[in-house]
Amino acid sequence: MKSGGVFNLRPSLDINYKISAMDAYQNQMFTGDENGNIYKYQLTPDSVQVVSTDNIQIKSISKQKIDSIKCLPYVAGNLLVLSDKNLYYVDINAGMNATPISKDKVMMFTLNEYSKHHHQYEVAFVTNKKEGVIIQYQPKDGKFQQIKEKFLLPEIPVTIAFMGNFFYLAILKKNYLVINLEEKQMQPQNLIIDIGGFPLIKPTDSDEILITTTNNVGVFIGKDGQPKQKNTVQITPKPHLAISIFKPFIIILFETSVLVINLVDAKLMSDIALPQPAKAITQSSQHLFIANKAEIIYLYQTPYEQQIQELLKKGSVDEAISLYQQYNQISDQAKAGQLEQLKLDCAWSLIRQMQFQQSQAYLYATNFDPRDFICLFTDCYSAIQKLEAGNDNPSKFTISVVISQYVQDNKQDQKRGNELRAQFREFLIDVLEKRRQVFTSSQHAYNIKDRLHLLTSTQCFNQNKWISIPCEQMLELIDFALIKSYIESQQFGKLKIFLSGNQIYCLSSYNELQALITQVTSNKQINEQFPGMQGISARFYESFNKIELSLQVWMSIGQDSNNQLIWEEACEETVRILKQNPEKQRIFKFILWVFKKSFKIGSKIFQTSDQVITPDQMIKFIEEAGLDPELTKKLKEKYLEVLVLEKQTEEERFHTFLAYSYIDALFAIYPKDYDRDRIDMQTNKVAQEYYKSLKKFLANPNAKYNSSSILEKKVKDSWMIEEVIELYGREKRHDEALQKLMQLQQFSWAEQYCCNYNDNLLTRLFKKYIEIYNHVQNQLVDKPTEPQINTYMQTLKQQINKFLKQYSTHSQLNPLEVLDMIPEKWILSDSGQEDGLFHFLNSVISHTLHQKRSTKAAYHLSDMDLLNVECQLAQAKQANIRITTEKKCQVCNRAIGDKVNINLIIHLLFILLGVCCLSKCRRSSSYVHKKQYGVPQNGERF
Repeated sequence: MKSGGVFNLRPSLDINYKISAMDAYQNQMFTGDENGNIYKYQLTPDSVQVVSTDNIQIKSISKQKIDSIKCLPYVAGNLLVLSDKNLYYVDINAGMNATPISKDKVMMFTLNEYSKHHHQYEVAFVTNKKEGVIIQYQPKDGKFQQIKEKFLLPEIPVTIAFMGNFFYLAILKKNYLVINLEEKQMQPQNLIIDIGGFPLIKPTDSDEILITTTNNVGVFIGKDGQPKQKNTVQITPKPHLAISIFKPFIIILFETSVLVINLVDAKLMSDIALPQPAKAITQSSQHLFIANKAEIIYLYQTPYEQQIQELLKKGSVDEAISLYQQYNQISDQAKAGQLEQLKLDCAWSLIRQMQFQQSQAYLYATNFDPRDFICLFTDCYSAIQKLEAGNDNPSKFTISVVISQYVQDNKQDQKRGNELRAQFREFLIDVLEKRRQVFTSSQHAYNIKDRLHLLTSTQCFNQNKWISIPCEQMLELIDFALIKSYIESQQFGKLKIFLSGNQIYCLSSYNELQALITQVTSNKQINEQFPGMQGISARFYESFNKIELSLQVWMSIGQDSNNQLIWEEACEETVRILKQNPEKQRIFKFILWVFKKSFKIGSKIFQTSDQVITPDQMIKFIEEAGLDPELTKKLKEKYLEVLVLEKQTEEERFHTFLAYSYIDALFAIYPKDYDRDRIDMQTNKVAQEYYKSLKKFLANPNAKYNSSSILEKKVKDSWMIEEVIELYGREKRHDEALQKLMQLQQFSWAEQYCCNYNDNLLTRLFKKYIEIYNHVQNQLVDKPTEPQINTYMQTLKQQINKFLKQYSTHSQLNPLEVLDMIPEKWILSDSGQEDGLFHFLNSVISHTLHQKRSTKAAYHLSDMDLLNVECQLAQAKQANIRITTEKKCQVCNRAIGDKVNINLIIHLLFILLGVCCLSKCRRSSSYVHKKQYGVPQNGERF
């Protein structure tokens, strides 16, 4: 059995009689013995004994055992006493005289515990005739009077309860019954709850009753007999002697124990063992008493703070939290702070039990001080002074001492001790990582210079009084402890991540940590077991701002390793460090080996700002680095791409150099004079990529290359016909472009080229057609039967006819110039091969007439708009006002007269403007003038 907790026992009074019943009210306590005597004691709460032995009054009521005593709290504490089946009313203020209440034999009685009429106390009792009787105290004559008709019961119950208008009873081994006393018949009704082997009925509130059911489970029901939405409670399966409500607890007295149940959540709080068999229990407003055959015992409540501390010592943290919440239902800022402190105490309570995982939920809900953990590991801080403790020895209890003591207390072996040390080190790492995350998170907004005010616990192994330190200093302690712990527990993966992604604050401890890192990375066994240890060394140097050392290590790793994953990582890290710490000479020193290992990774360095390395310096470095010629060419080309396409330099020469690079690469694959028809880019992926890059670059409107230089020095007279034509167009050298296309007989291409520009090129193209036509015509004169010339003439005629049909109304074709160029010998026909001329003339005439009519219509519309404006102006100028002798002021009704003076003019102006008249109507509003007298507004005429 559990003992202690909510209540504790303390002997209060030794007795020399056999006590059989007891009750108390305010500062008085009454007991009854087996000889029919009543004893009256005074309670002295401030004394140790509580029950005073002075002025004890004794009164004999009967010669038989006192079965029950009940104080009547609303009748000056007078008593109801049951002895030898007689119910007495005892007046304690009249010499404790006893007066019988009923002539019938009374088997048991109870008070109405939640009566509606407190000033007229109601009592229910059961007679030996199986009758129920309800009586009420009458304060006027000081007597009891029956207020209800007697009602029959099926059997003598084993226990009863009286609450409001309901009477409850339990029939042993049968059922629970309830009687509604407001009904006329007052017939017992069965409750739906099954009766248990040890029936119990006790009202706990104005609408709540505790009863026991099958398997002695306590169930809370309402007045209507329906179960409440409340937890059940397991009650000891044995007969109870008495029940007392001591809110928020219900106290059930058994012969050898006391059961304490919380009424709020129906939770069993404690089961207190008694030194001797109990006889009775009672309570005053603030005190509980238990009586046995030899003494009266004071059952005092332990302060909940002390209960919590006892629970924490046993590691019962959930019960400690629950107990705190029961006594602190209302939440405020102060209570929130107390709850946070309790959660931290719970965490340390579990840590003392070596329950690390369970403690995390409580620990991480608090703003705890990580120094309470760091001080346990003497290897996790460089100097004891850095802990900033208010006491001399903050590491009095180290982890070795703590674990050894725990193993000894729990009789465990050394192997278990080693396991616990490893688990505690893991726990330390997790704790420090979480704290670091909080201190560096933008969500919590800690300023690096702010002093931290953190919580500590009385449950800690070392009861340290920490001095508040800045956040930066706390991070220095955490970082040092983390690095040491990672190495100690050989968690090199975590160490790698830590050094890679965090700003390190323990820079002042470089020498100590560097020696440790060197020792670990030079350990052959560790290197075999954990590949990549040299990478950790490089990251360590970088984290402590030793950039050159870090780069040296990465270079050594990359050059010596044949493992692709390892040397690729070395290349990536080298480029990253150089980009984050840009310095020209450093880049030139450490990038060369990366170029040789991986062109793709090394070329990322080209994104370095031009302010660090100018383009000329970078190009010169690449050219003079002594690299393989092919690699030099690729690097130079890649740098130009980054410079032109990504950095978007404005310098023309770099744009031109990039185009040169693409063209030279293509000519290296397909020489300049290569037959264009034999080139198949689909079969050569390298050439295809270069050609796509060149075309995309030349077509880029933002490219600033020198097209004339590219044309003359590179692509002219080469197989790159499309590029030649595009560059001619960019240089506005249209005649040369058209001439080139005519030579190649690329007529459709030539026409499309002309449509892409606004330089009247279609007219010039037609001129080219006519020139070629005339030239071929002259050839036919000399060689009329030459098949090749005749075929070409037919093709040319078809192209000219098609041209005249397709572009007859095009904006880039001048019809007048075309008409002048058409030979007079051409036949005008509306069908056949030569219908192009007819179609052209028809379309041109129709289009010209349409343009002429549109121009004329626009002219007349413009003229109409002008006349409308002049008309509106003339009408506006005609606005006037006429004043005669018959005219009167519409405000003051006075004749204006034909003599106009300055005041009248001002008056009229004020009327026009909507302002008050200057005569008698000066107080009239502008609104009246405007609306009532018709003053023109919004542009209306007078």
